[in-house]
Amino acid sequence: MATEPALRDRLANAVGDGHDAATTAFVLLAAVALGTVLAWLSADLVGRLPAFAVGAIATAGILYTRPTRRDVAATACYALAALLALAPVAYELPLLLGTATPLAHVLTTTDLLLFLAFLTLAAIPTLLGYRIATGPFLPRLRARLTTD
Repeated sequence: MATEPALRDRLANAVGDGHDAATTAFVLLAAVALGTVLAWLSADLVGRLPAFAVGAIATAGILYTRPTRRDVAATACYALAALLALAPVAYELPLLLGTATPLAHVLTTTDLLLFLAFLTLAAIPTLLGYRIATGPFLPRLRARLTTD
C-alpha cells in the first residue's frame, strides 16, 4: 500500500475540473499550431522535432490550465504574438554564432526592417488576444460612461 496519492489523483488535482470537448479540441489545435511555429523558428538551432514536442506539450499544458474558453483563446493569441516577435532573433542567432564579426551582420537596415515587420505582425494577434480577453469595446465604454 502506497501512502502517496495515485497518479490519477495527482493529475486530477493538477488539471482541475477540465474543459468541454470544444475547448479541449481548441487547446490541442492551438498547441499543434504553436508547436509547429516554434519548430519552424528553431529549426537551425535545435532541430524541428524536439522543438515541436516541447512547444506543443508546454503550450497544451499552459492553455489547458486557463479557467475559461476566452482565457484559452487570448493566451493562445498572446503566445503566437510572442513567437512572431521572437522570429527575427531566431533568424539572426545562427548568424551571430557563426561569424567572426556578428554586429556587422546584425546591425543593418535590412535587419531593422525585419524586426519592425515582425513586431508589426505580432501586434495583430496581440490586439486580437486583448479584444478576446476584455470583451467588446463599446459595451465597456458605455458602462464606464453611464456609471460616472
